[in-house]
Amino acid sequence: MSYRRVWLTLSVLLFACTCRGQQDPQFSQYMYSDFCINPAIAGSAGICATTLFRQQWAGFSESYMDENGETHTTTVAPQEIVFNLHSPVKFLHGGVGASFYRDQEGHQNNIDIKLAYAYKMNIGNGFLNVGAALEMSNLTVIGDEYRPVQPGDPVVPTSNQSDFFTDLAFGLYYKDNDDKFYAGLSLTQLMGNEGTNTHQSTTRHIYAMGGYSFPLPIDPRWTMKPSFLIKSDVAKTQIDLTMIGEFQKVLWCGVSYRMIDAIVLMFGAQPFVNSPSAIRGLQVGVAYDITTSKLGYTHGRSFGSPEVMLKYCFNIVTHPTTYGYRNTHYLGNRPAR
Repeated sequence: MSYRRVWLTLSVLLFACTCRGQQDPQFSQYMYSDFCINPAIAGSAGICATTLFRQQWAGFSESYMDENGETHTTTVAPQEIVFNLHSPVKFLHGGVGASFYRDQEGHQNNIDIKLAYAYKMNIGNGFLNVGAALEMSNLTVIGDEYRPVQPGDPVVPTSNQSDFFTDLAFGLYYKDNDDKFYAGLSLTQLMGNEGTNTHQSTTRHIYAMGGYSFPLPIDPRWTMKPSFLIKSDVAKTQIDLTMIGEFQKVLWCGVSYRMIDAIVLMFGAQPFVNSPSAIRGLQVGVAYDITTSKLGYTHGRSFGSPEVMLKYCFNIVTHPTTYGYRNTHYLGNRPAR
């Protein structure tokens, strides 16, 4: 399958689907957290474990005045953490994975667990994974932290309320065997839910991603890796455009632009990639969002969004069983180990 045909297929699917409500996790280093939004990633790159921590809009806070006239300030900046683990499973003809995600936004806490399976098909000079995931979410509204302008407002909760949701996700992921090109399309929260206690609802999301890598013509030691991520929920569509430069697979740096939100600076390293030790697959990355919207520091609301990534991938290499003959009398008969 040619790259042009893959792009055409993904484009048709992208414009044929709709979704609503931005509620899934958002990370600037999306190329390392892609499994939590696309179950088809499972088993596509060996056994991989990834953790990301993000402090969204650091410094964002709210102030209120108590009955004694004293002013109190509370930090309500969103905080996100995700842990992904996925692996190929040969006898299942694909891969499996699990994702744990916790999101704290103001006076609301979300915990999400996903269990995924992806079926692998070899196509052309690459492979196509078709994946699905079961999503289980617990949403909690901390009602006793709300301070309504009008006391007794029935819309504002006065005690902690929780709802449990189950949902489904679906994804496609194509990658070439030379590790130069990839593209993916996914739909999450397909069923949609509405909580009876919190009165919060979940809506469908769609994601399209892709990337390509090539050596820098003036210095082949550098590999350039442009990529993009499109996320939409009908109410809002956002695009991340990223360019990363990687030096001999050891160090990388890059910049990303998130439409109507931020300019992102990224740095990372795979310090043991040339070592024969077991930790050669360890990767560390950091990102910092310079907020360009009115939530930014210039408007006194936030001084950006720091993010930290830790990833470890490895492969289990099995050696074929060898046989030998202890005595020539056994030639033509069953060999001995």
